[in-house]
Amino acid sequence: MIDVMDKFPFTRVLQFNFEDEPGVYVHAVKGSDVVELAARIHANTVVIFARDAWGRAFYDSKVSEKHPKLGSRDFLKEVVEAAKKKGIRVVAMVGHTTNPKLYEKHPEWAQRGIDGSPIAMDTDPKLAKGERMRWPLMCLNSPFLKHVAEEIREVLAYGVDGVFLDSFRYMPDLERACFCEYCKARYTKEKGRELPSKEDWESAEYREAFEWRYGVNVNALRELYKVVKSTKPSAILAYNNHPAGWKGRANTIVEKAKEQLDVVFAECAEADYNPPGFIAEMVKLTRAVSGGKHVWASRNSFHAALTTTTTTPVAIRQGLREAFIAGGHPFYLVFSTTFCQNPDVEQAAAEVFKELEKLEEYMEDAEPVKYVGVAYSNRSRDWGGKRRPDHITDSFRGFYYALTWAGVPVTFISDSELDVGAFKDYKAIVLANVQSMSEAASKHIEGFVEEGGGLVATYTVSLLDERGVERKKPALSKLLGIEYDGLLKYPWSYLRLTKKHAVTDGFAGGQLLLWGDFDREFMERRVPEELAWHVRVMAADGEVLGRVVEPIGEYGNEYENGRSPPPAGSEREAPAILAKEPGGRIAYFTGQLGRLYWRLGLPGHERLILNSVRWVAGESPARVTGPGLLQFEAYERDGQLIIYLLNLTYSRRIVTRPNSALSRIWHSTADCLHPPHEVVSLNDVSIMISGEYEVLRAYSPLTGKRYHLEDRDSSHVIKLDTLGEFEAVVIDVK
Repeated sequence: MIDVMDKFPFTRVLQFNFEDEPGVYVHAVKGSDVVELAARIHANTVVIFARDAWGRAFYDSKVSEKHPKLGSRDFLKEVVEAAKKKGIRVVAMVGHTTNPKLYEKHPEWAQRGIDGSPIAMDTDPKLAKGERMRWPLMCLNSPFLKHVAEEIREVLAYGVDGVFLDSFRYMPDLERACFCEYCKARYTKEKGRELPSKEDWESAEYREAFEWRYGVNVNALRELYKVVKSTKPSAILAYNNHPAGWKGRANTIVEKAKEQLDVVFAECAEADYNPPGFIAEMVKLTRAVSGGKHVWASRNSFHAALTTTTTTPVAIRQGLREAFIAGGHPFYLVFSTTFCQNPDVEQAAAEVFKELEKLEEYMEDAEPVKYVGVAYSNRSRDWGGKRRPDHITDSFRGFYYALTWAGVPVTFISDSELDVGAFKDYKAIVLANVQSMSEAASKHIEGFVEEGGGLVATYTVSLLDERGVERKKPALSKLLGIEYDGLLKYPWSYLRLTKKHAVTDGFAGGQLLLWGDFDREFMERRVPEELAWHVRVMAADGEVLGRVVEPIGEYGNEYENGRSPPPAGSEREAPAILAKEPGGRIAYFTGQLGRLYWRLGLPGHERLILNSVRWVAGESPARVTGPGLLQFEAYERDGQLIIYLLNLTYSRRIVTRPNSALSRIWHSTADCLHPPHEVVSLNDVSIMISGEYEVLRAYSPLTGKRYHLEDRDSSHVIKLDTLGEFEAVVIDVK
């Protein structure tokens, strides 16, 4: 690790881009304007395009054509010189694999599909194709990589503090995979055979080629990391992970390449389409897959894709705070058009960055309070999800959000951490449809439970090995107390809760719980694949708390024209919920509980998640109670607990969608997307701290306010009479 990373100085980031092809405002914006903006919002780092996605350089480059509207100006030099006067660091963005200028000179360097046509990022409507390809993607196996290396050397010579690489977008999926001559030659040389040309997930050769393409990305990062460190050892290398984009595949690249990265950028461009707390989720995911690297997480200044205007101040403030309280560093993206056309682009960011100047010291040497870790398995997403990785990641996200909204500490655990047992400090772990698992991971999980750790698992957990090969039985069968006997395949199903237990607390005896949903597109199928299925098991030991109930038919006959569930039919002997205590406690669900909750958010599914986690993990050492929707984050360092409360109880944040892909049957536009306009203040919010801590005092580092402490039921209680948008509470403990 380089010296500058010991006290990470790139903590409040402004990214400024000239985003448009014509460069309308290039002539109007000087480098000093960007640095002055950074200073006004209290950013300590500026990230700029040194070479944009159109292939134009913003400096005097020998390898890339300079933007014609710069004339004799050197924009990078302007920024670096102005930033040095202000003590602001500069990171230059280069290496975009979209490069139409370079493509014009070297079309043979482009990524090409299996039919030989160039692969591009163009996203025109299918029936409104442009006359030319705007964003062809260059191949990492071609001499393009040497071109990027030269860009890096050039910008480092300007004295920038780091280099930022966008996502390479070199994909393993066959429909986006490169079959250029460079790729075919390299694969044949390394593997002794041709690249597979047909998608066959059951084929070891296809899966090997899939992983090989990950390796191409990793090797490229390794080579460019060497270039950065050999040119300027103190410079950082950052890479755009875009964790929710590109089917989540880039998360694997980061997990495999983490030793070649100083910073990972969690692009959160989808924040306006996702639940409150999404940016925090992406920070935690990226920290997990990167092995705890520093994470930048973005809140765009604009709403959705409306890049020429700004979103609401509330959306900006809360988004930037989310990034910080989750353990990342907020990254505020401003496009030149937004900057030049909207004078209100800076106030909201300035308010938050000023807060963080006070709070950053409290995050030094602080670690998240470890209560529950939810496994986010890249391997399961690939080998279990195949073409539909969302069917797997929905399970991870369902558990994550249920626990987050319940006000308890929750983080993610990666495959790499499972492999080496780096989860022993948690009270419990959740393996929600973690299908792909190494033998080493299964042994560590067994040891964790034997030593008293809690486990919640669902569906086909550990049925595949780490390379996607199906086992005869799940690796965790003995630990779970099950005998595996295939799958029960239904379009819909139900659970009947048959026994009173802590996991079924709050349900009536014999209560039925719907297990299924209709397909949202409703074009090719009525129901999502596998959603209502169950693993057919016999209980070798432990208690059966619920059983599977099959439907009376394929679908119901209400007004929704086949979208409705059929009534419940006969109860099967097949268990739906199992509980056992072999040391630590285990709750196992034979269906996809997390996936159901992610899709539906129904209280019955939520209650099962929360009950099962509380039973296996015990009470959380820190939690929050009260009305509304809160993002609660808890950290621990020597002599202190640091608590963050982010109020996500919004007014007028509206997201609607139709019930099928045929959206034009409605009387008005079926999709709408409104940003939050204000936060609803909450009363009677309480922070609960376990009696294992001796609490000395509690105060706000933002306002200096001292909070009253009281003891209640073996817990220390800190009560906030009113919570506005945000509060930080430092608790001195013994």
